[in-house]
Amino acid sequence: MFKNFVKNNQSREYYGYIEGWVSIIGNIFLFVVKFASGIILKSISLIAEGFHSLSDVLTSLVVIISFKLSKKPPDEKHPFGHGRIEKIATLIIAFLLIFASIDLAKISILRIIYPKIVNPNIFVIFFMFFSFFFKEWMTKFSFFLSKKINSKILIADGWHHRLDGIASLIVGIGLIFMKIGIYFLDGILGIIIVCFILWISFDLIRKTSSSLIGEAPDKEIIKDIDEVISLTPEIINFHDLRVHDYGNKKIISLHIEVEKNLSLKQAHDIAIFLQNKLKEKIDNSEIIVHVDPSGEKED
Repeated sequence: MFKNFVKNNQSREYYGYIEGWVSIIGNIFLFVVKFASGIILKSISLIAEGFHSLSDVLTSLVVIISFKLSKKPPDEKHPFGHGRIEKIATLIIAFLLIFASIDLAKISILRIIYPKIVNPNIFVIFFMFFSFFFKEWMTKFSFFLSKKINSKILIADGWHHRLDGIASLIVGIGLIFMKIGIYFLDGILGIIIVCFILWISFDLIRKTSSSLIGEAPDKEIIKDIDEVISLTPEIINFHDLRVHDYGNKKIISLHIEVEKNLSLKQAHDIAIFLQNKLKEKIDNSEIIVHVDPSGEKED
């Protein structure tokens, strides 16, 4: 069913909507299971974990809203569309990851300094591990969709799922070790995981900020252009390649060199041919081709 839906809806936003709604439904499911189990077992920790899962709906709403806004058509102020809203939303989720990591770090440090001595219920331990595996599935699902559309925001949301899952895993492991009298291990594991998640968050911020500032064309696009030009013998070379990535659209401009003795009509036809071929090769792209006589590049 999912494959058929994706096949019939190739637009970028549909992948974002699928990930966002699956995440929301998944977190609401976890909330209901944990909250109901906490009430039945009279476990405050399970009830608290349930509300934690409910709060995770916020990041999924950020994903859905960003994809909805990014597909808005171009207007007078934004002639190239609103695709970069997705990148801004990625930064928002990365900062939410940092705040969540800081909160987990505080809890972990307190667990090391003031170990909690409790007699854990076996069902509570079970639900912590269940939450971890369920969240890990949501992580894999987010990463799977992110590869389909090369979306950093889905990667960021996936890491948020993984952070929540790891938090549940740490609690579960800590409860097991409490049963054998070791009360500080979960705090140490928490600190290690926090350092890893902070590294991921800052890496997301670095890459997304670099993309917003503007980067050189990636090797894949250069390779695609090389392949098309190699099949067009009238084009001698190309230079001054510029790629502006707007998330759901790429604006690509380049200069090509052709023989000096070609007529204006012939040169124009070559440029149009190249534009059409590159549009076929590079999805969601707008191609601008400038023609130069051979050996007469602009400064």
